[in-house]
Amino acid sequence: MKPKFTNPFELPGKWYKGNFHLHTRTSDGGVWVEDAVRMFRERGYNVLAVTDHINTNDISGLSDKKMIVLNGAELHPPFHKRVNPNVEYHICAIGLKHGQPFPRTFMRNVQDCLDYIHKVGAVAIIAHPKDVSLVPATEMVGLKHVAGVEVWTSLSEIDMDHGDAEKEWAECMDRGMFLAATGSDDAHWAPRHGWSEVFGAWTMLKMPSLTEANVLKALRTGACYASGGPTVKDFRVVDGKAIVKCSPVTRIHFKYSGDLRLNRWAKLSKTINGFTADVSAWKWVRAVVVDAKNRKAWTNPIPVA
Repeated sequence: MKPKFTNPFELPGKWYKGNFHLHTRTSDGGVWVEDAVRMFRERGYNVLAVTDHINTNDISGLSDKKMIVLNGAELHPPFHKRVNPNVEYHICAIGLKHGQPFPRTFMRNVQDCLDYIHKVGAVAIIAHPKDVSLVPATEMVGLKHVAGVEVWTSLSEIDMDHGDAEKEWAECMDRGMFLAATGSDDAHWAPRHGWSEVFGAWTMLKMPSLTEANVLKALRTGACYASGGPTVKDFRVVDGKAIVKCSPVTRIHFKYSGDLRLNRWAKLSKTINGFTADVSAWKWVRAVVVDAKNRKAWTNPIPVA
């Protein structure tokens, strides 16, 4: 099976930096909504979704020409296959309206929850599947109305060394379920971390302009990539060859199903900023680039032919 994603590197438009998972004092975060927005704006973010637990926020007047603020919420329905009855999903619903009701019925079943998110025009992202919930790929596969998954969550890395969920994301692809890769910090502004999780992960979106509709479309179509540091400048397939260009890194991987991969490493104390390799035997390919600080960026998979 091939992914149906759009290749954002072949689309017109501009790249916008976004974060789709953070908490404020509306739930268990350490700062007020206005302060969170101000700090992300100062760091050059263009898109920010506020996702307090089972609560939306009044975000009126917080957007401007350079940054759009979206309403959202983090919801917690139970596992649908009962892999572990004591845990629950963490799902970020992006694009809700303030005051959106959350009927108890949809919290009893994960698919009902996802159906409700879809019905009201929002987008669902599975948050930190390797942390807290320990959501295996076998649990996610078959779910409908899921747009993406957090492949990198900086708070999960700091809290439990579980920030990297590439394995779970890849296993979904191996089973024919293609989810857009996103990066989010899950900012809680907790003093014990010194706020170190904040600004540690982000999602880059390719869009014609900065609107809520374009943000949701980019997530639904995979016109994005996740990062904790590196910048991906280009990624495409030409005549069976995968080509990636990026900021200086120490290694680059082209990956396919299972353990199939092609690699390029920089020489000792050197960096590289691109890789070209024949992937004509594959149906699709994705790229992972890693810098000298072991920070990564993940592209979404694109068809080879």
